[in-house]
Amino acid sequence: MGWHAEELCGTVETNGGYCMRHWKMIAMFVAFALLVAGCGGNAGKKTADMAAIYEQVAESLPEMYQMDADTMLNYLGISMDDCVQAVAAVASEGVRADEIWLIEAKDAQALTKIQELAQSRLAAKEEETVQYAPTQYSIVKDAKRLTQGQYFALVVSPDADTILAAVKSAWE
Repeated sequence: MGWHAEELCGTVETNGGYCMRHWKMIAMFVAFALLVAGCGGNAGKKTADMAAIYEQVAESLPEMYQMDADTMLNYLGISMDDCVQAVAAVASEGVRADEIWLIEAKDAQALTKIQELAQSRLAAKEEETVQYAPTQYSIVKDAKRLTQGQYFALVVSPDADTILAAVKSAWE
């Protein structure tokens, strides 16, 4: 009392009792379901690419040394365990105060930690430049910080306002 392939499909082209047309439809449905499930993971969430943003604003900065994860941890205290992505760079010339951090924190607790590190870093830079580099001291004093969601930026530069405006625009 079973169904025969000829009755279902009008053909004898079968695979285990099902016609090939049904297998193709099932395969297409599964592929579509996987595609939708894969795209749905970030539905409504736009992620900014910190490295691309850095490349965009780098032309407004002097020659910079971009730190790797170990250097960020040892020099700035920034652990990649607290970050989804991060770019940190300092001026290659030791006499310049220019510095930029572009970070996507993994959560609110990590964001708070990063903000505290930025505050400590600025205090240290102020102390370092106040007597030895008065022009750089004023740049450090005018440093800009921006937090938007899980994103954080620190910009120490004579062009901090311009750079921060570009960062903010890229985050939106």
